Amino acid sequence: MKLFHKIFLCFVVIFGITFQAAGYLLINYAYGNAVGQQKKIAFQDFQYNRSILQSMLYSNPEFFAEGGSGAAGISRDFTVPAAVYGEDGTDYFSSLAVLPDKYDFKKTEDDRIFFQILGQEGENYILVCDYVRQGGQGVYLVTQTDISPMLHTQKRMIAYFQKIYIAILCISFPIIFLLTKALTAPIKRVSEAAGRIARGNYSQRIRMEGKDEIGELAVGFNQMARQVEEKVAELSDMARQKEDFAANFAHELKTPMTSVIGYADMLYQRDLPREQVKGAAGYILEEGMRLEALSLKLMDLFVMGKQDFVLERMPIREMFKNLRQGIGPMCQKHGAALHIEAGEGSIYADFDLFKTMALNLADNAVKAGSRDLWVIGRQEGEAVKVVIKDNGRGIPPEELGKITEAFYRVDKSRSRKQHGAGLGMALVARIVEIHGARMEIESDGKTGTAVSVAFRLAGGDREDPRI
Repeated sequence: MKLFHKIFLCFVVIFGITFQAAGYLLINYAYGNAVGQQKKIAFQDFQYNRSILQSMLYSNPEFFAEGGSGAAGISRDFTVPAAVYGEDGTDYFSSLAVLPDKYDFKKTEDDRIFFQILGQEGENYILVCDYVRQGGQGVYLVTQTDISPMLHTQKRMIAYFQKIYIAILCISFPIIFLLTKALTAPIKRVSEAAGRIARGNYSQRIRMEGKDEIGELAVGFNQMARQVEEKVAELSDMARQKEDFAANFAHELKTPMTSVIGYADMLYQRDLPREQVKGAAGYILEEGMRLEALSLKLMDLFVMGKQDFVLERMPIREMFKNLRQGIGPMCQKHGAALHIEAGEGSIYADFDLFKTMALNLADNAVKAGSRDLWVIGRQEGEAVKVVIKDNGRGIPPEELGKITEAFYRVDKSRSRKQHGAGLGMALVARIVEIHGARMEIESDGKTGTAVSVAFRLAGGDREDPRI
């Protein structure tokens, strides 16, 4: 059963039961009040006729003597139908329209007046009974008050209420239907949107106004849909990167291995002049060095992806002093001037990883034809920014978002000649992630590149927890 049907039936049942119960209680309340009023009237009639009976007994104490033979003509003296009984139950006189099966003529200690409601042939009466004593004689007086009009009125009220009840139910059904539809329409929209997302339309959103629970549900659903869309896009991008990685890796292996096998086969099968042998061996050596660089970079990436590192508090000046020893020979080999500026401040870092990051960035800079290389470390607010800047060829702005992808090269031909594997920036990005730092790359594609990495400023002498 759908939610719409459940809510509709619940509304109908609750409304029907509530209205019926309210009507029942109201009619019963009215009936109780009416019976109470009739009892008061019956009591007043009884008291008045009791006075009449006491007057009779007072004027003639022997009025009901000798079997009550003198009571036959007193019916005209009572204002309502009445009956008089002796203490032993003797019936002296009765003008009652309906008689009970049996009276229990037992005088109570507190002279309590008894009320009884009787019905016969559609007529209903209240009988009031009490013991009346006057002088030395005592009798039981029973008076009768007709309450049939009141009961007929109650029946008419019940019949009228049932008509109203049916009419209101007929009117309320369309209203309940519309209210239920209005309540379930937003939920239906959420369900339809969820179905479209399940079919692959991850850009689906719900436009819904309001600050009630349904509005909050719509906001939560849109946030969920946005997260799903982002995660799907992220997974799709990761899948594409893995496919590109596998394709690039296969290509990186295929090209040099084909050449190495070809040249090796040529050396093995033929007797070549020394110059050709030397050239073939040189090409094999060059491709072997590139394969070695590729394997080492891949090993670093895989190891860093599975290993935890403890970051220790280290001063920038001390770290940069050690960096000069590693970057200096690289700059001399490519004819670039090295400029190192180390300010105050400490960061949480693994020095070996930090050095690997700096060497990869410096290697990219000098291979890009840079004449000067700046390595700068300075404190900026709550961070220490490490900047490696060059004045080489630069990176086209449209390529900046891709250079951290594995096997991506800005200049593929130059990278191959310099034994580049296209994994250096991917390695740098992984090291930055391990340190919880933030990397920014700036270049106009003409006048060099600046890579800045912002590390958290270390305070005190404690060590950073394992991450």
